[in-house]
Amino acid sequence: MKRLRTGGNKTAIGRYFLSAAVLLCVGLTVFFTCFREKDGENPRELSDSRCTIVRESLAGREEIPLEEYLIGALAVSVPDDYAPEACKAQAVVLRSNVWRLMQECGSSRIRYEELHQESLMMRELYQKWGEDFAENYEKFKKAVSDTKGQSVVYEGIAVALPFFPVSAGATRNGADVLQTGNCPYLRPVPCEEDRYAAEYEQEICIREKEMNRALQELFGAESEVYWKDVTFARDDGGYVTEVIWNDARVSGEAFREALSLASACFTITEQEGRLYIVTKGVGHGLGMSLYCAGKMAENGTDYREIIRYFFPDCEIIKN
Repeated sequence: MKRLRTGGNKTAIGRYFLSAAVLLCVGLTVFFTCFREKDGENPRELSDSRCTIVRESLAGREEIPLEEYLIGALAVSVPDDYAPEACKAQAVVLRSNVWRLMQECGSSRIRYEELHQESLMMRELYQKWGEDFAENYEKFKKAVSDTKGQSVVYEGIAVALPFFPVSAGATRNGADVLQTGNCPYLRPVPCEEDRYAAEYEQEICIREKEMNRALQELFGAESEVYWKDVTFARDDGGYVTEVIWNDARVSGEAFREALSLASACFTITEQEGRLYIVTKGVGHGLGMSLYCAGKMAENGTDYREIIRYFFPDCEIIKN
């Protein structure tokens, strides 16, 4: 078990919280808006070649072709040594999330920030990979080109496909996390391989007073909220779904982020005024476990099978 001691609420796992943006993407689907210079595009006529990601910065506006965006997004979301079939599965997942937004908006021009998924530009890829640039770039480019035009639909409808680093032993039920019945394709599936991940189990240590103050801020209370006065509601996988204090409730994910925990699947023990929080898994646990997908690919599983495993009843189509 990786043990991390800290006097505050910072841990060494902050880099993994990129996946939390994907969960936000799923939960706020109905609120997404798009940037477009041309209204009224027919979603049926949209294609990979016409899709453009519009990225604004201090340097000005950049218009990024979809396939270039996907290469940069792969570089952010998976390890450099990720198995080729797992890279393909992730490329399809990333493309599907773009396509869902394109179809909802009826536009082939999408604002970068609306995707809630970081992607590295070419210059940033050079900085990241250095002398390994050519090898890594070609690997991710091949994953994107080999799956060109492929996306995932549920009952013919483009859907959001969340992903995360490591599960607590199984993925979560979408209805428990998103509190909606509109995600039947997000069902729990076993991920036994995840239990062998280096960061599957981690521990942080904080002072009791820090916990109480964090709870005070979460609940917007006028004074400290004693941690033993709160109740943790959990789903079948052991993840905390709600933190309850009196009549107030906050989500388990909000609590996780407030304390910079690896996941919302955790236990708390007290010892001499300090709280030891042990977490299992990394990320929100919804959708595809990247670690498990990588192991499946290493064992010979095709990328299509990987996608069907994590997103039951979904279909891979080619646009």
